[in-house]
Amino acid sequence: MSIVISLLLGLLSNNYTSAQRVASGTFNRNSKKITTAIPKRDTIRADSITKAVPDSLKKNNDLQTTVVYSAKDSTIMDTQNQIVLLYGDATVTYGDVVLEADFIKLNWDKNEVFATGTKDSLTNKIKGKPVFKQGGEPYDADEIKYNFKSRKAIIKGLITKQGDAYVQGVSVKKDNEDNLYIRNAVYTTCNLAHPHYNIRASKIKMVGKKEIVSGPFHFELNELPLPIGLPFGFFPYKPPQENGTSGIIMPNYGEEPLGRGFFLREGGYYFAINENIGLRLTGEIYSKGSFGITANSQYVKRYRYGGSFNLTFRESNNGLEIGREYRNDFGIQWSHSPQSRGNSSFSASVNAQSNSNAQFNSLTSSNYISTALNSSIQYSKNFGQNIRTSVSLQADQNTITKAVNVNNNFSFGLNQFQPFKKKNAVTEKFWDGFRFGLDFNGSIGITNQVALNNRAYNSLPYNVNRQKDTTDTDPNKPLIVDPRDAASQTANLARDGVIPFELSGENWRTIKENANFKMTYSIPLALPNIKIGKYINLTPGMSLSGNVYKRKYNYKFLKPGESYVNSKNQTVTFRPYASDTLAQNGVVDIDTVSSPSADYQYSFSMSMNTRLYGTLNFNKGRLKGIRHIMTPSISMNYTPDFTDPSFGFYQEVQVSTKGTDVRTINGQQVTGSFRRISSFDPRQTNYGVQSGGINFSLSNTLEAKVRAKSDTAQKEFEKVTLIDNFALSTSYNFFVEQFKLAPISFSATSRVKKFDINLNGTFDPYKYEQDGSSLVGTRLDEYTAPSLANLGFSIGKSFQPGKAQQPKKSNNSDIPEDQVNQVNRNINDYVDWSVPWTFQFSYQYNYSKLGFAPAVIVSAATFNGSLKLTEKWDLKVQSGYDFVNKGISLTNIQVHRDLHCWEAAFNWTPAASPYYGRASSYSFEIRVKSALLQELKLSRRRTFYDRGGF
Repeated sequence: MSIVISLLLGLLSNNYTSAQRVASGTFNRNSKKITTAIPKRDTIRADSITKAVPDSLKKNNDLQTTVVYSAKDSTIMDTQNQIVLLYGDATVTYGDVVLEADFIKLNWDKNEVFATGTKDSLTNKIKGKPVFKQGGEPYDADEIKYNFKSRKAIIKGLITKQGDAYVQGVSVKKDNEDNLYIRNAVYTTCNLAHPHYNIRASKIKMVGKKEIVSGPFHFELNELPLPIGLPFGFFPYKPPQENGTSGIIMPNYGEEPLGRGFFLREGGYYFAINENIGLRLTGEIYSKGSFGITANSQYVKRYRYGGSFNLTFRESNNGLEIGREYRNDFGIQWSHSPQSRGNSSFSASVNAQSNSNAQFNSLTSSNYISTALNSSIQYSKNFGQNIRTSVSLQADQNTITKAVNVNNNFSFGLNQFQPFKKKNAVTEKFWDGFRFGLDFNGSIGITNQVALNNRAYNSLPYNVNRQKDTTDTDPNKPLIVDPRDAASQTANLARDGVIPFELSGENWRTIKENANFKMTYSIPLALPNIKIGKYINLTPGMSLSGNVYKRKYNYKFLKPGESYVNSKNQTVTFRPYASDTLAQNGVVDIDTVSSPSADYQYSFSMSMNTRLYGTLNFNKGRLKGIRHIMTPSISMNYTPDFTDPSFGFYQEVQVSTKGTDVRTINGQQVTGSFRRISSFDPRQTNYGVQSGGINFSLSNTLEAKVRAKSDTAQKEFEKVTLIDNFALSTSYNFFVEQFKLAPISFSATSRVKKFDINLNGTFDPYKYEQDGSSLVGTRLDEYTAPSLANLGFSIGKSFQPGKAQQPKKSNNSDIPEDQVNQVNRNINDYVDWSVPWTFQFSYQYNYSKLGFAPAVIVSAATFNGSLKLTEKWDLKVQSGYDFVNKGISLTNIQVHRDLHCWEAAFNWTPAASPYYGRASSYSFEIRVKSALLQELKLSRRRTFYDRGGF
């Protein structure tokens, strides 16, 4: 029964009511006698109503809202003493305060409510213990006394959950600001009544919803006190639905194998800025003076975007007392992934570091061995159905050569449309098949790989003079008048002509001068498809494209002492140092013509294909037929050689007097070494040829028609694919001087009994002749019976229960949807205790033979699997065997143990590749599961290096 009584009615009413007749303080409930402690009163008929109100009820009351209460068994009201007794699943609600218990006593005179459980006469156990909620936070207790007016409470036997943690207390006082003062308190993340571990303190104060402050405390393990404790403690707390939790991040410790000494690293503080963004600020320090700081931020806007930003700076030294060297490293990583909204999109993937940052500071093998860093920022927007635009910034960095390339790309596109097709045409005409589009791309790029863009092409140092100095008579003295040449000569050029990438000074001016500007256009033309007969399709094609450049270059080869007048009407004279023997062979001067220029390319193509079917029927057994599908295809193409100097896009340039090549330049035959260099980019060389030929391909599919095993099957026959695709292909080029027929390639894929089978390879149709210079021999332009040059074969299968790869779902409403999606995106990185086992294996065989050289064979089997030994034990193994080298390949063993509120993990790599300085490693860690106490752990790690150094 549920009764809602306002405060006013409660004060005016003086009736005594009961769910049933009560006599002598005894209430019959299901034929069981329960004696109730009710104050002595006069006998009043249950159905009588009196308007007499005692004087004591006339005083003012401070309650501000309605009190709602109910009980499942009975409600007894004593109006004379202003007491209400509630029995059986009783509930009292006052504003944001909700109190539930098996017995609740309301005292209107004192504005108090008292709740406790009752003893079950059958089990002799306490049932219906009080549950107190205020603002959504539940408190379980043995007894609770709460004052509505002062909003204070006295609690005995408290149990409450604060985030991932549980707090227990013998006696508790609650003030009007929702602070709890707990004596004989226990703090733990274990949800058992007798937790596996806990922190015990004589006094704890829970300050609202912000933090928990403790007095002297010590640790207990399985209720066994440990001699570990502190004089005070501080436990930050914020509910998960708010901004997250700010707090201290405990550092890791150990010894650095690269000479920097003992370290504390990855320690710092996490700032929960708001519900969308957090900041992790950590540092590292080494005993020999090295230090570093890292700022990492994760951000997310639901249904909009998400990403991360990482900024790192480190100052390191090699730890030597004498000859100490210092190095500064930095790194910037930014990843931004949007969800497509409308017609625009923005994304970013930035990874920029100093050249030695990953090599000396990375803790993962993939970053440790990486030499290429790539970054990109992209924005795209579409206008209507036909127009598309985009802009991007890309940067590439090589940590070995120290080359940096930065490009700003932009594009404009017009989707293909049918210019001759009428909107309301009923039938399609032949010319309606014409389609026209446009793609326009541009880029502005800078690079510090500038050696080939300097005045000399093939030798350094050099001396190219922009003006002739008639006052200097010393033939061995450089006559460099232009300061840019002096800077180029004295620059500290590293490998591949790379200068330090600096944003100021002479290097920056050189980088800007060598900046590249390029625009590319493409006009795709789709011609109508032509039908030959009923079954043959003929598709012609044509493409036209080109580039627009900011500048053009002319190249002039100069021997020592030679001069010429460039496009700027300057006299250029080459006088090398007398001691420079390399420069005596000549040098190429690069004359820059600062005027826009363009090139173009075009090509033609035509393809023809059809499909053939063949069926072989059977009348016995379940096999009813086999169908063979063949798809032959022939295509022809032609592309001119646009590197021919006659087009003007490349120049045939002499680069040295050494060499035996003969060219005719300016009507004269010249002997030496020559290169075909792009007129628009001195770094680009090419010896293209015109191409045109025929491509042949034949695809085959083999299917079987089988009668169903059961007469009750939905389909009488089933289709079984025997070979998904068996393909043969080759090509013939009419314009090359030799080896016009390309190697014959073949490939096949199939799936039999859920085994994935792949086969591929090539046949070489040319003859080889032995010579004494190499094992391979000499390839002759003569046909012979095709020999197997390459063969690849692989077979693999995955064994696992059907539910192993099914999307995971959570039955716990407290787990956010984002976390469930994260698990499904990385399903192999989490332990699913509901899947008892998984196993995958594969076998790879590769054969390669070139000429008379011995064949190179790779034959290896790999496997990985997981096994739930028990409900709490999980084992994962990854390994393999190399049949050629007769050795075990990369092997990794992981053991995971679920210890309820703890977990233990063991990771061992007994065999690993030593090529990158790491041979094997192991780690063991036992830790608390809860992220709240993630630093409460014991770790042991060992990694074995086969090299060191600074």
